[in-house]
Amino acid sequence: MKFINIILCCIALSLAACSDSSKQTDYDQNNPETLQPAPVVLQQESQTIPSSATPAMTPGTPGVVVDNPKLLQHFGSEGPSLNNALYTRYFLSDAGQMQPDAILVLVPGFEGGASNFAPLADQLMRRVREESAMIVEVWAMDRRSEQLEDRVGLELAELEQNAYLGLDFLFGEELGLELDQRLADGPNRRLIAYNTSNDLAFIANWTTMVHSLDIEAIVQLALSKVRNDNVFLGGHSAGTGYAARYAATDFDLGNDAIDPGYQRLRGLVLLEGGGGSIGDRVSEETLDQIEARFDGGLFGAVRDQAPRCMDGKTACTQATQASDCAAFSNFACTLPTDAYAASLINTQTFAAGELVALDGDINGDAGLSIIQQDQNGIEGNSAFNKVAALFPIRVLIGESKGTSVSLYGQYLDDDGIGATAAPFLATSVGAPGPEIDGLTTWLNFDEEFPASVLTDNGPAPTEPSRGSRWGVEVEPTDFKGRILTASYKGDTNFFDWYYPSSGLGITAELGLDTSALSAPAPQGRGRSDIDNRTQASNINIPVIGFGGSNGLTPVTGSFLAFAQAIGPCQAPSCDGVTPRIIDGMQPSLAFPSYGEISGGYEIHISVGYAHIDVLTAEDRDDNQVVGPLVLFLQRNSE
Repeated sequence: MKFINIILCCIALSLAACSDSSKQTDYDQNNPETLQPAPVVLQQESQTIPSSATPAMTPGTPGVVVDNPKLLQHFGSEGPSLNNALYTRYFLSDAGQMQPDAILVLVPGFEGGASNFAPLADQLMRRVREESAMIVEVWAMDRRSEQLEDRVGLELAELEQNAYLGLDFLFGEELGLELDQRLADGPNRRLIAYNTSNDLAFIANWTTMVHSLDIEAIVQLALSKVRNDNVFLGGHSAGTGYAARYAATDFDLGNDAIDPGYQRLRGLVLLEGGGGSIGDRVSEETLDQIEARFDGGLFGAVRDQAPRCMDGKTACTQATQASDCAAFSNFACTLPTDAYAASLINTQTFAAGELVALDGDINGDAGLSIIQQDQNGIEGNSAFNKVAALFPIRVLIGESKGTSVSLYGQYLDDDGIGATAAPFLATSVGAPGPEIDGLTTWLNFDEEFPASVLTDNGPAPTEPSRGSRWGVEVEPTDFKGRILTASYKGDTNFFDWYYPSSGLGITAELGLDTSALSAPAPQGRGRSDIDNRTQASNINIPVIGFGGSNGLTPVTGSFLAFAQAIGPCQAPSCDGVTPRIIDGMQPSLAFPSYGEISGGYEIHISVGYAHIDVLTAEDRDDNQVVGPLVLFLQRNSE
């Protein structure tokens, strides 16, 4: 089969080159008579497709009328339809019209966006084709919350290659700027940002099942496009939980048959995230709370930022819930939370990150950052000083002046204060460079660093813990060459401005087995409409995991719970005899012995890598992601 694929690939590439020379070749400017092949580049297409998930109160769900003024201004008089699945298709420029031999669907982690995966996609697809002639595509998912990001002014700034348009769009009101005519001719407004309560209270109904159904839409489309059903699913960080939950879900919600997610997949890929565990047994009171949240209590509590009974309207306290909620079949009182994740890092700081990335990509590592420049000739009238939402950046970076490249580098770097406060941002993107004209610059991964940057965190531990970092840190990520562009390019981005945390919390106490809630009585409560993860112990496909010794899964033991939760591997690449776990305590608890290829469970740790590095690092000797992942895709494709 692979020999045939090589022949087909070569024929297709030859035909493509001959059929349209204007697209496939360029003239050598020094010798017009000589044609030079066009460079193969990474290309991307962002797509929005319908999802079968129609959660309550969500714009687009039948019967829901949108009356929020912000949503109507943002999306038009009809309001949005948000019941969609979103993904960005990454492919190589000379293979975009060819049927892929395999498609890897990836889900970003906490507050991450699809373009987190752009560097990995580029290097993975090149290497797998060089080594086997396989055509692989990476489909990077965005959560449905991506649709709420008001990026129209940033997209115009990208199109015009003018960062000041982006500054005007995001912060012009606070800076007293006159609306640029190009913005006036386009959206005729500035950024619409949503609050964490009544603006987006419907996010409280976006359960883990809603996200699994969104993934299902993408997986089904991938199955219709790929050769021989070679679809793989993975995630990064919290995204590994999305992938694991999808695999464990029985999509036959009527309980008449079994339709597990894992049966659609050739394998699972866990990137700096453990995937999940079966979870502890929950009490009847906890199940009451879950049902009350889902049936309306959480929506009302988020909307009103006050405790509510299951109807979402009646006030209550947990101390007096039996009497407060006595009119309902479920007495549980639901406490309020934010609609989406908002803390030190917020919507405007994410937006500012895209703006400084654009500014740095345009101007290079020179000139005062656009968010530190005084506007209208008024001293101190900069976004850095005037925009309250950017106060966290001032706290993280301080009052020093720098280029946009250096400010963004300090924001993401694993050794910076930003990553200390928000570890999910940690990326080895270089180090502060010399001051030039009073401005801090930035050293890229391929420049000379002071020895202090490459911290030695000591030997590998023997006991696993979240803080078990070890090994000598490295700087493997091309910040200036890859991350700046990936942060803003196209119809996706690097961050999820409105990470939908509230709805994910409805079943927070449940692990990969929700039988106590979803199974028919008497085993459960028959609430498969809330979630239906009943198939974890039957997952029989190969799993590969990747961690960084300076990341959040620094040891192979970080992946043990998922291995314990799933069934034996029955794929052709496994021998059907070797278990997932050979010995959970040897050679140590931090580094247990897994079944590797024969048992369908292999874990690779890249020494010195931070949390995001497993996605962004260059394909070099210390990179233990690209090579093993290539072999995994080859071995498990038919």
